[in-house]
Amino acid sequence: MDTLDSLQAQHEGGKLRLLATSGEQRSLPDVSTFKEAGLALSASGWNALFTPAAMPAAKVRRLAEEVARLMAEPGLRAKFEAARMVPVSAGLAPTRAMLKAYQAQWAPVVKKSGFNPN
Repeated sequence: MDTLDSLQAQHEGGKLRLLATSGEQRSLPDVSTFKEAGLALSASGWNALFTPAAMPAAKVRRLAEEVARLMAEPGLRAKFEAARMVPVSAGLAPTRAMLKAYQAQWAPVVKKSGFNPN
């Protein structure tokens, strides 16, 4: 298991065969999703920019505005897309909601695994 951006060139070059991807939709036309392959599983990766909790709200807003501006630039978007990444610039509320959804999805899995970070 690895990220698509690190395996895509090897797949396209015939050095390895991808069996399935974990996203909701196909990332490559010739590779099924886990759901299409019969597994009730969906997972996707994401990146986020976090700040210290004590950072002043005005600075957080300014940083969010700059990130949104950068993510709207066609050249940067093209680089993300070339790496098979979906360029998204979400605000604070949508990011919080996404984190809560991920926690709800994965907390039971982590608990069942017996993993203890301590």
